[in-house]
Amino acid sequence: MVGRLFARVVLISACLVLIAVLGAILLGSSQQVGQAGQVSTAVGIDADPAGNGATSLGEIDLCVSVATGESLDVDIFVADVVDLKGWQATFRYEASVLRVADADVELFLAGAQRGRVLNLSDLVPDQDGSYDFAVADMTPGGGHSGSGVLARVRLEAVGTGGSFLTLDGIILGDSAPMAIGDVNGDGWFDGAVGHAQVWVDEPCPSPLPTPTPQPTPTVGPAQTPPSTASPTPPAATVEPAETTPATPSEGGDSGGFPWAIVCGASAGAVVAALALALVAGRLLRRG
Repeated sequence: MVGRLFARVVLISACLVLIAVLGAILLGSSQQVGQAGQVSTAVGIDADPAGNGATSLGEIDLCVSVATGESLDVDIFVADVVDLKGWQATFRYEASVLRVADADVELFLAGAQRGRVLNLSDLVPDQDGSYDFAVADMTPGGGHSGSGVLARVRLEAVGTGGSFLTLDGIILGDSAPMAIGDVNGDGWFDGAVGHAQVWVDEPCPSPLPTPTPQPTPTVGPAQTPPSTASPTPPAATVEPAETTPATPSEGGDSGGFPWAIVCGASAGAVVAALALALVAGRLLRRG
């Protein structure tokens, strides 16, 4: 009985601390309302990781062609960020064409401290067309600045056709904790977001089609998840360009909340929660 009570105290204490820190993130974001201006940070997908490193970026490729049964790596990257401590995003792909075989998130955020990254992302393999990332740096101190690879995603070609690779529901958190690149104060990233494509058993078309922008987000519990990428991108008459920032989505293991950012930006708060739980546990034992 004491053990069960102790476990509940641990859970409740941690939740209270996390909620408090999440409130700090949203409060910091709300203070940015009205401070319009261009967001210098960008996030995107590179269809060919050649030339990229954990803290460096080469040429960004928008499309790659592979054969059925082959594996390929694509990079989720960030450019010109300051003090990044954690991030969250939904990676969308066409499930009839591709599946996520693996994902390495210990790159830009890890630096020289591999193994200190908290990864609350979806499990792999994943083949439902939507993969949620939730990642945070658990080392004390400030975040990471510059450009580099947030995640290297291993994909497997399972069917013929084309697949958009898109990102939505993006949150970048710093060590304050505050949301990075949030102009309108809703907590979501408002900067440029670049997408990519994979074609299986077919060459990349020219010109490349562009994904359909997601609808305007609805803040609060009434959020409607955006639709997944089209199985076969339609013909287009314009060159690919960075699309309007996509909408947040709920679901996945992260539950729609930036748990990784909260934890990463407030490792001390988590320690405090555990200490509180231990004290409560001792009181329960005495009782």
